[in-house]
Amino acid sequence: MAKILIVDDDEKERELYRDMLLSQGFEMLTADNGEDGLRLAIENRPDLILLDVMMPHKKGSEVSEDLLENNRTKDIPVIYLTSIITEEEVKSQHGVVSGRYIISKSSNREELVRRINEVLSAKGK
Repeated sequence: MAKILIVDDDEKERELYRDMLLSQGFEMLTADNGEDGLRLAIENRPDLILLDVMMPHKKGSEVSEDLLENNRTKDIPVIYLTSIITEEEVKSQHGVVSGRYIISKSSNREELVRRINEVLSAKGK
């Protein structure tokens, strides 16, 4: 099954996503900050990264830029997780902002799993 890295500074959110995706059969890695998330991505080359947009020290957008600049991680798809915009706003943008997939933290479990599977299918996983 696919390996997913979750990078989120909110422990409860991170554990919620981890537990939910483990129950769906995914292999999971987690990081509580952008620096550790970037290191884990380089070391483990996950199939997909769920990346919180707003984190202290290194924002999701900065981590995303670093991922794109590294040959080991540039092709790993990223889904931004955000509480800044609503599920309706995400849908109005067709789930893509600045060339990256995005999902609202207010989205339901089925929507998140559907989006993950959609992205992994497009990648050929």
